Amino acid sequence: MDQNSNMGGFAPMPGQTGMGGNDTVVAPDGFQAAPAAAPMPGAAPMNTMPNMAAPAAMPGMPAPAMPAAAPGVAPINPAVPQMNPAAAPNAATAAAGKKDTTMIETIILVIVCLIAAAAIVFAVIFFMKYNELNTDFESQKSIAEANARVEQEEADIAKFEEEKKLPFQKFTGPSDYGSISFEYPKTWSIYVESDGTDNSDYVAYFRPGQVDPVGKEDSRYALRFKIMNQQITSVQEEYEGLLEDGSVTSSVFNADNNKVTGTMYTGKIAENMNGIVVLIKVNDKTAIFQTDAMIYKNDFQTLISKIRRNS
Repeated sequence: MDQNSNMGGFAPMPGQTGMGGNDTVVAPDGFQAAPAAAPMPGAAPMNTMPNMAAPAAMPGMPAPAMPAAAPGVAPINPAVPQMNPAAAPNAATAAAGKKDTTMIETIILVIVCLIAAAAIVFAVIFFMKYNELNTDFESQKSIAEANARVEQEEADIAKFEEEKKLPFQKFTGPSDYGSISFEYPKTWSIYVESDGTDNSDYVAYFRPGQVDPVGKEDSRYALRFKIMNQQITSVQEEYEGLLEDGSVTSSVFNADNNKVTGTMYTGKIAENMNGIVVLIKVNDKTAIFQTDAMIYKNDFQTLISKIRRNS
């Protein structure tokens, strides 16, 4: 088979040789065409336009040819999205707007962080204050409860001590000295230093528990009871002097429905001694009731309120 059989049986044009070999194709009017390489069997023709994709042909229409690129200009690849020059200002505006939005978001984020930090600090301070107040409240509550227990214990002890004093014991002085009588707590002890014989004074001391030795300067008695062989006016002179210098105050004393009357002196009745003294006239004698300390004041007032004269 000759070379022309490879071209589908077409005869070469005048002045041309067969297309199957390397023969030169001579164009009419003396032009010489470049040799064309024959495609490989079964291979598609090569696209000589780099980065160019052929436009798709409409159904039933031949594929349109791509325009050639201008000299020195790279050909356009339709597969790569191209920017519209008119859209460049809009893109710059959008970028600036995005930058502003990012800045606003950053400012908002900073503000939110500051608020959160302030809230945390406030919460910590509030918790510390609450804990402090709660601790202080619990401490005060504990102190109040402890004080209440102590007060209740003291009240119970005082009540018990008062109950131990009952019933009161009755004391009656010598008949020759007016038979003065009164009642005193049964928890008190009595010591009679002088019973009034041989026309002497009657002297007795009373104190809870055991009576202290008589004559000691620091001895304090709940009751000193005396009946002195002196007129009341003579005995009053000592206490009137204390009244004048302001050491004591005086008031009228009454007992047994005014059957027993006298004068009461309250205050500094002696050196280093605050107490109460009651002077009562008994015929030609004077009865003296004295407590050496204010801790015995309640018992003393109960005692003198029950003074009686039996003659």
